[in-house]
Parts: sequence; C-alpha cells; structure tokens
Amino acid sequence: MRIYIPNILPNSLKHKLEKLYTVFGNPNIQIKYEIISKEFGVIIIEGENITNIESSFKTNYELIKNYSYKNYDLLVDKTNNNKINLISQFPVNYIYTKIIKLEFKTHKKSKLTLIIDCLEEPITNFELIRIPVDFYFIYDNDTLDLKDMFFQEEFNRFLSNLN
Repeated sequence: MRIYIPNILPNSLKHKLEKLYTVFGNPNIQIKYEIISKEFGVIIIEGENITNIESSFKTNYELIKNYSYKNYDLLVDKTNNNKINLISQFPVNYIYTKIIKLEFKTHKKSKLTLIIDCLEEPITNFELIRIPVDFYFIYDNDTLDLKDMFFQEEFNRFLSNLN
C-alpha cells in the first residue's frame, strides 16, 4: 500500500535530499521510464520489465486527518491496478519520461520505504540536479495500524527529516 502526505509538496524536498542521504545513507537508486500514450495508456519500463498499467477502476483510498504532532494528512492508497507484461510494439505517439527513483529505508528489514521520484535537470558545466516530482511511502503490510509502535517510530523518523 502507498501512503501519501498531501501537506508536503514534492518540490520542497529538493533541498532536503542531502539531509536524507546523511541520515538514512545512500538510497537504492533505480531508473524507471514512463511512456504515456492515448492508445495504450501508461507503460512502465523498469530494468528488463515492460508493463502496461491497466486501471481496475476500483479505487480504495482513505484520508486520515491530523496524524502525528505536525498534524499531517495521510492519504492511504490500497488500489491495485493490473500490470500486464508488454511484448508487442510500442505506441507511435507518446510522451517519454526518465524518472530516478530513490528508495530510503531506516534498516534493511523495515516494512516502510520512502520513495522519491525525481527528474534530472542539467545546470552549468553539464552537472545534473535532481528535482523531486513525487514522493510516497510504501508499507509492506495488508493492514495499516497507526497505533503500532514500530510503524509510528519509523514514520515519525521520516517525517522529522522531511520537515
């Protein structure tokens, strides 16, 4: 399940990436490509996997107001979209985006992962900066218990470094 925080804009994390590197160590970095077309919808390329994301049209969202001492709203997304392996040709007309996916964890066996999707923009002297365009948490559990002590500790640790 994914957990979003609508109170924090992704662009505000641009200057906090270095702090996250310092606190949580180097993240797991993956490169993901999104291809969006009218004919085929959203196609995701991650590593050697090419999948077409097909909506199930059954959304499962829950909004939790005023979580933690900072009064953040949480949007819990339990929607399961169908992922279909794509083996045919790509669409002719499409929009192509390269996304750098940063995955932060407090420790290796953690069930909570902070995901920050970034675009790379060139600046002077061919240097690239990463600009966050989306962020969310992935929680590896079927049920979300906000009173679970381990979840609260990890989540609040991430929140304190995002603020």
